[in-house]
Amino acid sequence: MVKSDDLRVKRTRKLISQAFFTLLRKKKFEKISIQEIADSAMINRATFYAHYADKQDLYDSLIDQFLASFTGILDEQNLVDGNNVHVKEIETVLSRFYEFVQDKPEVAQMITDRAHDQRLKNRFLEILSERYTELFEKLEVREKDVVVPNDFVISYISSILVGTLDWWVSSSTQMSARDFAHLIIKLISNGHLTVLGVNINREN
Repeated sequence: MVKSDDLRVKRTRKLISQAFFTLLRKKKFEKISIQEIADSAMINRATFYAHYADKQDLYDSLIDQFLASFTGILDEQNLVDGNNVHVKEIETVLSRFYEFVQDKPEVAQMITDRAHDQRLKNRFLEILSERYTELFEKLEVREKDVVVPNDFVISYISSILVGTLDWWVSSSTQMSARDFAHLIIKLISNGHLTVLGVNINREN
């Protein structure tokens, strides 16, 4: 593999990514060939393989970039304080995330198209687990005196995020990112989080 910090490498990878995104607008991931990506990027197959091991490697790289940006947005605000969840801050972050998605719809479409990919699910779980371990460790969700595992709770919340992202990407809604974020937070904070025993802080 070539060194990723070389300017020419970055330029070539950008061409490959753009070509891949263009193809994704026309067909599903599984139907796209390496040759099609190379032709669209106006490079040869050898150049593609100098940067990526295969199509899955390209996909994983783009997803990692997307999730890194998602993680960066999460880290900018103090969303959780012990067992308290600051709803206003989360709404602000979610609004920025949907605005980010609007600017990168192809990557978001990749996520929703392959929402059942276990590796993708695991990455979302890792991100949420790493950042909210303290919160989830304090929660003890029970159903008829049986403690519900925290990994189930995190997986449940992740599925909500992926499901709403799917709708946001595929719908023709005129709802702004801010209004959509407000709706999602209103639904979650008035139901899901309260049921889980989370203290909701609605103050600015």
